[in-house]
Amino acid sequence: MANENIDDAFISLQTWESAMSYLAKSIIWFQHIENTLSICISAFSGMDEELGEIVTSEMSFRAKVAILSALATYKSKTNELHEDIQELIKRVRWAEQERNRLVHSMWDLAEDKPGSILREKASIRKSKHKVVQENFVPENLEELRNLFEGINTDLIYLFSEHFPEIEERLHY
Repeated sequence: MANENIDDAFISLQTWESAMSYLAKSIIWFQHIENTLSICISAFSGMDEELGEIVTSEMSFRAKVAILSALATYKSKTNELHEDIQELIKRVRWAEQERNRLVHSMWDLAEDKPGSILREKASIRKSKHKVVQENFVPENLEELRNLFEGINTDLIYLFSEHFPEIEERLHY
């Protein structure tokens, strides 16, 4: 029985290390998304990189998404966003929700499930305390990291494709 406990502990620690690596990478890729939004805003507004950084540095993520959407709509020839950019904006907003879920949760070893980690989030809903618990395997967080990276890549690609006048500024 002792060997089984040691094996479970070893699996739990390996799982923890792997999951935390993907969690960190997910957060880093989210920051790339936020940076790309700032670059797009700067490019659309005709600001150089330093001025764009000054203007966008204190903006919330939500404000950056709204401003970029408004600028892209303004710059589009049809005065409305192309369908694939509208879909991308939805994915960007989803990414913010997912990032918030990652960052505003408590993460711990899942003692009862050695191959997973535990996410716990306490909240107040309708004046009642509620705690949500979920188990994740590292692959869940790896998938999220991949999705964030894909959103950033799509921001660069689609805005370059639909707005060639800012393409040069988007390849950093």
